Amino acid sequence: MINNFYLSPANLPNLIKKLSELDLSLGYVVSAKLRKINRTGQQNDFYWKFIDEFGKHFGYDKDFTHDLLRFKYLYKIVDFDGVEAKQLLSTTKLTTKQMGEYLDNCMRYAAENGFYFDDN
Repeated sequence: MINNFYLSPANLPNLIKKLSELDLSLGYVVSAKLRKINRTGQQNDFYWKFIDEFGKHFGYDKDFTHDLLRFKYLYKIVDFDGVEAKQLLSTTKLTTKQMGEYLDNCMRYAAENGFYFDDN
């Protein structure tokens, strides 16, 4: 049986070989879905350096600053017993594109408040 096979041009022949070895009389369901590519390690490292420096600029620790920015930019509205509430989301579940957009929002907010981050 084939489980969670990540398809790429390099391993396509291997997948075809594995499929051809299946006993087709048993009946199989084969599906394909786009793999979600989470934020990169580089994005994560940059984010936490930024969060640490931005927080220090205003006298907050990085965990508090992280939560503040998530409250501002990284949430979804949920119904909580008939009341709309913000549910904070995790950066660990963001795609690289979503993380880039979140970082852009955070950096723009920082600049609007007089903080400019230089990662060099």
